[in-house]
Amino acid sequence: MIISFTDFTTKLAFQQLKNTALVSDQDTGTIDPSHTDQILNLVNQGLKDISTRMKLLESQAVLSFVTGQNIYTLDEVNYPEFIRLLSVDAVYRGNDVIEDNKRTFIPKSNKQITQPSPTTVRFSDQFMEDYGPAVDLHFQKYHPEITEVGNIDLPPNLHETLALYVSGLYLTHMGGEENKATGDSYYGLYLRMVSDDIIENKSGTSEVVDEDTRFQDRGFV
Repeated sequence: MIISFTDFTTKLAFQQLKNTALVSDQDTGTIDPSHTDQILNLVNQGLKDISTRMKLLESQAVLSFVTGQNIYTLDEVNYPEFIRLLSVDAVYRGNDVIEDNKRTFIPKSNKQITQPSPTTVRFSDQFMEDYGPAVDLHFQKYHPEITEVGNIDLPPNLHETLALYVSGLYLTHMGGEENKATGDSYYGLYLRMVSDDIIENKSGTSEVVDEDTRFQDRGFV
């Protein structure tokens, strides 16, 4: 569910942060423009944290093999918004590139595809020979950064989670014993809500565990 940054700040102004310097008009839920950059930074920080902890957004990219090269870097420079590799889709050499011929390989459970580090992937010589010249990478990605006129795209149950993250850190940064205590409380609730959501799988965060299976359309965002 999409919510604009403006609507999200209004939500904060009416709820968790209603009695703070953030709010310039209590009746309309309008925030003081001098606090916009701070809140925007916290929102983007929260979106990155949530989308790292929970598998909400996925993307795909083509990786072309280079002769004699087995290890490939999957950092944000080469793959923007990359968090971690989920699977590799490939077609056995000589087969037509159609859906029925595609196979899905899970690196963490496949001996021919390993990860020396979270941002590198290594293919065996045999795999590259069997499935080259290119494979499709599917990976978890960050929620894109937003601007003041941008939109937050999260499942409805995570809007409150993000609000707790932002308000928790905002209050902590304000200083003062009472603000810090409230901020710590909000952040603790944030961590608990994220943990509960993962356990209950409310936001489609279950892990992929099958190996070498037929490729299926998974509805990537």
